[in-house]
Amino acid sequence: MYNRIRLIVAASTAALALMAAPAAVAGEQARYVPPGTVLEGSVETSTEAVVFPSGLDGRLLVRSCEGCAHSNIQLDAQTQFTLAGQVVSLRDMAQYALRNPGHALTIHYRLSDTVASRVTVLVR
Repeated sequence: MYNRIRLIVAASTAALALMAAPAAVAGEQARYVPPGTVLEGSVETSTEAVVFPSGLDGRLLVRSCEGCAHSNIQLDAQTQFTLAGQVVSLRDMAQYALRNPGHALTIHYRLSDTVASRVTVLVR
C-alpha cells in the first residue's frame, strides 16, 4: 500500500512538473519584452479608403490618411484577412472592400518592420 501511494505521489509530481515547464518557458520569453511594450500599431479607416495590391508581396495604400504614421503598409505571406469574423483571401477582401464602401476597416501592423499582421473588416 505504501509503495502504491509513493508511486501515485511520484507520478503526480512528474505530471505537475511537465505542466509547469511550458509556463516557465513562457515566463522566460515574457522577460524579454517589458510590460506595457507596444508591439503593433493600427490604422482605422474604411473600405473605400484602402487600395489593395494584387499579391501578398505588395503594399496597402490608405488614401486620405492625414496624421497617419503609416499610410503605405507592406503585406507578407503571414498577413491575415478577416471579414466579419471569417478568415478570407486577399482577393476576397479586396473585392468586398471595392463593392462595399463605408465599412470599418482596421489594419494592424508590426511596429518593428511596418508589415501588416492582419486586416479586419467589421460588417454591420
